[in-house]
Amino acid sequence: MKIQQVALEDIKSYEGRTEVPIEGGVTAILGENGAGKSTIQEAIGFALFDSLPRRVNIKDFVREGANSGTVEVVFEQETQNGTEQFRVTRSAGRSNYGVHRYDPETEEWVDQDIDSKKELIRWLCARFDVAGKDELQGLWESCIGVPQTRFLSDFAQRPGNRKNTFDALLNLDAYEESWEALKDIPDAIEKQQRDLRDDIIGLTTEVQGLPDERNTAESLAAEVQSLEAEIDRKSGELEQKESEYNDLESIQEEIEDLNQAIKSLNQEISATESKLKTAEEELEAAADAQEKCEANRDECRRHREANDRLDELEKQEKKRDELEAKWDEQEDTIQEIEFEVNQLESDLETLESAQETLKTREDEKERYEELDDRIESLRDREDEVEELEQRVEELTSEIDEKKSDVESLQTEITEIKKEWDETTNPEELTAEINELEVERKQLKSERARLEEQLERLRDTDVDAPCPTCDRPLDEEHRSETIEEREDRIEEIKTQREKLGDELSKLRDRREEAQEVKERVGKIPVLRERIDSLEEDVGDLESEKEETTKERKALEEDLAELPELKSERDELEEAHEEYRKAEVRVEDLSDVPDRLETKREKLRDEREALEEIEEELAEYEGLDDELAEVKTTIEETKSGYQTYIKHEQQAAQVEERRETVEELQSELEGLRTELDETETELEEAEESFDEDRMETLGSEIEDLKSDLAGDRRTLEHKEDELEEVREEVERLESKLEERQEKLQQLKELKADQQFAEWVRENVREAGPKMREIITDRLGARANELFRSIRGTSTETLEWTSDYEILVHDADVRKSFSTLSGGEKMAAALSVRLAILEQLASVGIAFLDEPTANLDRQKKRNLVMQLKQLDSFEQLTVISHDQTFDSMTDYTISVSKDQQASEVTVN
Repeated sequence: MKIQQVALEDIKSYEGRTEVPIEGGVTAILGENGAGKSTIQEAIGFALFDSLPRRVNIKDFVREGANSGTVEVVFEQETQNGTEQFRVTRSAGRSNYGVHRYDPETEEWVDQDIDSKKELIRWLCARFDVAGKDELQGLWESCIGVPQTRFLSDFAQRPGNRKNTFDALLNLDAYEESWEALKDIPDAIEKQQRDLRDDIIGLTTEVQGLPDERNTAESLAAEVQSLEAEIDRKSGELEQKESEYNDLESIQEEIEDLNQAIKSLNQEISATESKLKTAEEELEAAADAQEKCEANRDECRRHREANDRLDELEKQEKKRDELEAKWDEQEDTIQEIEFEVNQLESDLETLESAQETLKTREDEKERYEELDDRIESLRDREDEVEELEQRVEELTSEIDEKKSDVESLQTEITEIKKEWDETTNPEELTAEINELEVERKQLKSERARLEEQLERLRDTDVDAPCPTCDRPLDEEHRSETIEEREDRIEEIKTQREKLGDELSKLRDRREEAQEVKERVGKIPVLRERIDSLEEDVGDLESEKEETTKERKALEEDLAELPELKSERDELEEAHEEYRKAEVRVEDLSDVPDRLETKREKLRDEREALEEIEEELAEYEGLDDELAEVKTTIEETKSGYQTYIKHEQQAAQVEERRETVEELQSELEGLRTELDETETELEEAEESFDEDRMETLGSEIEDLKSDLAGDRRTLEHKEDELEEVREEVERLESKLEERQEKLQQLKELKADQQFAEWVRENVREAGPKMREIITDRLGARANELFRSIRGTSTETLEWTSDYEILVHDADVRKSFSTLSGGEKMAAALSVRLAILEQLASVGIAFLDEPTANLDRQKKRNLVMQLKQLDSFEQLTVISHDQTFDSMTDYTISVSKDQQASEVTVN
């Protein structure tokens, strides 16, 4: 995993949106205390690990004055699909959560549909392969992004608290948890065994009746087989009798059908005779109507021809009327166009007059506008005179102020030089201080040696060699020697106090001299400031001179204003005439084209009127012909109506003659069919035996009754057999179940023995694994510690109860007795070793890891960080600017007006 960018918007001291790019390798985030460096680390922990330091609540995490803030982290991670890029967004102060995946094909961010904290935590746990929220937070707080407050304090805890902290971090608490979790398993297995034994006893009792049930099933199966054979025999006999009965029943039905057919034929013959009589009467009426049509056929033809001609003439009359209306409309259109042509001719004269005015007044108009623009320009600048005068005064004041600043700076330089001449060089004072400190250390060493000799003198037995001179030791010599040593120790104490007072005074003098030296070092800066001020004075004086010239030129221009206004007023009338003519020309510019268009349209409309008049000439004599046709229609109306009245009936003569012939033929066929049907009826009555049919019916009913009884008995036996077989099957299943439970009981006994063995060994494995892991991590931490400290005489040990010990030659030092630099180097070494072992995500943040380390040890630390292959990304957060030249990348954080700003180098 590698974080690519962090964006903070209204988070703590970050105003608006601030984007912080983070590269691979070792990156330093540098800045003064309070600038906002640690906020970047806290933002990553908040967005990706749901973690904030205990001292920071959500309200404090949001910038003061803002309602909410937002953190956005972009990172890449290896997945099953290769390297994928994700963007996680989370807000503080409001519910806003989001995850997007970058699609390189579309070059777009694809929303992953995560819009709640619960869904975001679940997604992050899957990304970092942890079980839940607590493990996610623990991964950050105890491993990847350890807060500055816990960096050392975790190692300074009591042994019990250290065990809880590092067992959880190294996942060794799982052994104790497993031992607790396994505590109830043997009892649970014993309970399962008791339950199984009870089940086996019940099943044994239940399957004892299985042999009797099997015998009952065999007996019932034999009865069912016998009943099925009897039913088959009776069914065959029933089928034969039903076949014979059906044959007789068919003959009986045939006799009934023939009697019905004879009755129907007699009815059809009677109906056909009636239809024949009616058809003969209709034939006679049709022949009479045919004679009347022949008598009036000529008048009917003339009447129809006159009607057809009348239709044609009425169409012509309608078309003529339409042409006459069109002629009237065309005449109105021509009159309207002639009026418009006259109006446009008048407008054309007005246009030509206006164009002439534009030509004659062009020069006067241009001079007027030139004067008007000049006057307006001068009016706009009238206020500038006062502004320019004010600017000259401001420049004069500013020049005087800067000259005063130059004099002040020159005075300050003179005073600093004088003070330096009167001050002792701080380097000389430092040499004196060093000499006194060496003398104090020598006295301290002498006192320690004397105190050791005193202790040995007091502990040495009489007559033993003196530890100071190897003479035989007696009480007098011991007392004299002890008194000499004590006097010398007291003398050393007095000398050290005196030297301490002298050192204090020298340090005060050196501090004052250093301050003077620092002020001397500022002299070049002050001189640069003087040069800059003098340059500013020159620029201001130049600007003042130019401004004065500009003001005088403007005053001369404004003096011309009355004369310009008088000339413009004289041209006012000419300008107004030009403006009006210009409006007319613009309004009437299209008159020539419109006039030509209207004249052309007038010619077209007149030609169209002539064409209409030519078409109307074709309809002369139409009214006379219409009157003649209407007279003919009236004269032939009576004969036409008589023809029409009888025309349809006369046309049916042939049809009605055919109908009479068809009915005569049909009547003859029906009489023949009646004779044949009566013959068939006589033959069917001879072959039918009614007594035999009644006997068969009675026998069939008896057989059906017997079969129904047998089938009911069979069904009852089959149901009984099915129940018995189900019971046999159930009992056989219980028998199998009993065998399975016996096998389970056997397996549970083995499981109980194994569970007891596992529980005993799991608890013993925890301390052993702690020793193995602390040995391995301690060895790696020792390598790092030696590299950071730059010495091979010191050795770091991380014990199985997580205590840090440092061995220096024969001296064994616990963590609490280490100096500040030793503590930081030791804690860093162990932290880095743990990170190498556990941080599978490949990133780590170290907040102020170099406290109490000198420059060389800081450089050693950075070299070790660069050599850690397990990490794609290591970020060091520090106020120490020396990291700027040591790390691969540098991010500088500064604070201006309560807002943090980021610069990437």
